[in-house]
Amino acid sequence: MTKTIYIQALLLLMAFSGQAQVVSQFTWDSNPVTNAVVGPNATGGGFATSVSGGAGGTNGLAANGHDIDLTMAGSTYNSMPGVDISIDFLKRENGASFFTLGNLDFGITTGAIYVKFTVNIGGTITPMNSNAGFLAPNDGVFHTYRFVYNNVTGIGTLSLDGVTKATYTIAAGSPLVWGSGNATIGNLMDGSGSTLPELDNLIIQNPPILLALDLVSFDAVTAGASNHLSWVVAGGTDVSEFVVERSVDGVNYIVIGVVAAGLVSDYSFMDVSPAAVNFYRIKMVNADGGNSYSVVRKTSGTVTVSCWPNPVVNVVNVKVSGTRSVGYTLFALDGKVIQAGTIVGGQASLDVSRMPKGMMIIRIENETYKIAKL
Repeated sequence: MTKTIYIQALLLLMAFSGQAQVVSQFTWDSNPVTNAVVGPNATGGGFATSVSGGAGGTNGLAANGHDIDLTMAGSTYNSMPGVDISIDFLKRENGASFFTLGNLDFGITTGAIYVKFTVNIGGTITPMNSNAGFLAPNDGVFHTYRFVYNNVTGIGTLSLDGVTKATYTIAAGSPLVWGSGNATIGNLMDGSGSTLPELDNLIIQNPPILLALDLVSFDAVTAGASNHLSWVVAGGTDVSEFVVERSVDGVNYIVIGVVAAGLVSDYSFMDVSPAAVNFYRIKMVNADGGNSYSVVRKTSGTVTVSCWPNPVVNVVNVKVSGTRSVGYTLFALDGKVIQAGTIVGGQASLDVSRMPKGMMIIRIENETYKIAKL
């Protein structure tokens, strides 16, 4: 029951920003591990088993010292122009693939998360082979890793526990080029010989479908500490209201305002509390209840950060521009989270006296800085 509630909540979160269809889902809550909850069953994986200790305290997938290598027919996925892949992973090794099919490969290499994929940009087949996006935490717990590529917007994102770590911006309308062959879960993933679970809760679905909006233009620009959104509607549209939505990761959106439609063509909205990075879209709601979405516009604010002393012995002072609250995370070089919190009022003093000597990394929103601990 616990895992059922966990999966339902995860699916609800993933589909919140639009209509999405789950194509494949594995929970590995019981044996045989080849059985899918949604979509076709897998084959192979002769040594892999469902064991206790998975995400949320339920069962997960253990490699048992052999490559997992669960395979499915590539035809299940390779007609999808975009993709949304989410998987729970507890780091037991530094190099393996979570999911791979032809030109798409999502996994971990030298301890860092990566994704490789190929798109068709106006008839040109273009590989988007990323370098490692970010270090996977080495803290002995499951984390949710997600890759989303929306072919309508041309935006791809890599995220950790719902927080975007890398963004890829491609020309809108560029579909995936999958390539041929079978899809594989856990390629080269042997758990470093462990009999404990390493994977859990794989969900593969189409990304939210964004419909073309009847807009002449839509712009979002930074205006001081706020962001100004403006759009022009083509004449003759039967619109009752415009719903303004914002996202910090380009995937999960929240409503930040509603603008009533009138007998005008020009509209605007001021976001007075933006994040450092913002993705905006407009949902046009028709009088008959139907709706469609605009393209996505992105703004990036600048947070100026200073840290002193560096090197540090006991306390490091952190100062950020502005007075709004910003989150910070302090990492060891292996990706392990040492400390996390919020800087309120523009400045904070962080006690690092008990931290081991060596290099540390502090991340404030999308900026990272190295600090030497003596």
